[in-house]
Amino acid sequence: MKTTTQILPGVRALGWVDCAKLPRRVDLHGICQMPVAVLTDITPVEFFGEPECQCVTEKESGRSTDTATLRFRCADMLPTASVALGFVVTDQSGKSWLIGCSEHPRPTIKGYIDFCTPMGDPGGYLYEVSHKALKSLVPCVI
Repeated sequence: MKTTTQILPGVRALGWVDCAKLPRRVDLHGICQMPVAVLTDITPVEFFGEPECQCVTEKESGRSTDTATLRFRCADMLPTASVALGFVVTDQSGKSWLIGCSEHPRPTIKGYIDFCTPMGDPGGYLYEVSHKALKSLVPCVI
């Protein structure tokens, strides 16, 4: 099994989108290395600290699968109960990437409440987003 990892060079901006409003078969755009047009509202996420975004590609038995992972802290709770969320991540070079698709499987979101410590560590909400698909972390145009 071969594995490659892609790590973005620092996250400049982050926003969430409703997966139901994304174009169909985003993964096929990613395989063809065609940017996907995100033609829906992107709600900005005001994060703090250093968000982490990476994509691991695994090749086994002639089949390739991507697993994109995004971790970030923010002060506001995301509407994970009412909307199937996808994420648009913009790196330091200005390139935007999409995590999510309109079909299943959609991203899995784990949310934690983190209370601050007396030593001054930041509190708030900690989110870990994971998306496993044929192609994830697809270049996009916003």
